[in-house]
Amino acid sequence: MAKIKPALILALIAAIISCLIIVVYKATYRDTSLEVTDKEFAAVSAIYDGAKTDYTVIPLEKYPAALITADEDGKTVCVIPELKKIVKKNDGSIAFSLEVKGYKKGFGIMVGVKDDVVTGVSIVTVGEETPGLGTNTNKPEFLDCFKGITGQAEIVKSNPDSSKGQVQAVTSATYSSKGVAKAVNLALEAYKLSGGDFE
Repeated sequence: MAKIKPALILALIAAIISCLIIVVYKATYRDTSLEVTDKEFAAVSAIYDGAKTDYTVIPLEKYPAALITADEDGKTVCVIPELKKIVKKNDGSIAFSLEVKGYKKGFGIMVGVKDDVVTGVSIVTVGEETPGLGTNTNKPEFLDCFKGITGQAEIVKSNPDSSKGQVQAVTSATYSSKGVAKAVNLALEAYKLSGGDFE
């Protein structure tokens, strides 16, 4: 019995600590799904000028019908899983916040689209992209190459033809460059699926 008592005490302590963690989490949790976070605001401001109050997040329930479906549990989900948020400026400009895989997962990218044309691209978070290589995709000289694209963006290693939506990869960061292009292509797909109809 003496051997069981310390084990019970440890189990009780662990249970109490677990309960306290849950209580603290619930007390401090803030849902940012309907907010433009500071990082998202910096990214969308790089695409469109404006004050933070100029932007609102479109709730999933108000996405155009072509962008939503139901999962196996009947829960409403976006047909493009990488699309995390749609941010609308008060002048009707749209920015899509996407999380894609570059070299690794967790690459957060904001893509502005208006009238089926990419208006700008900005990095929200580089995730686990390789410092000094994949993180170089955050440079304006690379991101600006996506402005004006209307079809599929394609990453090439040399001699890009911008009229065909080709963009030269960042040196030694082909996967990360392709991640940015994927985000651009998904944003254009979302815009086209919706017909540009965002409330």
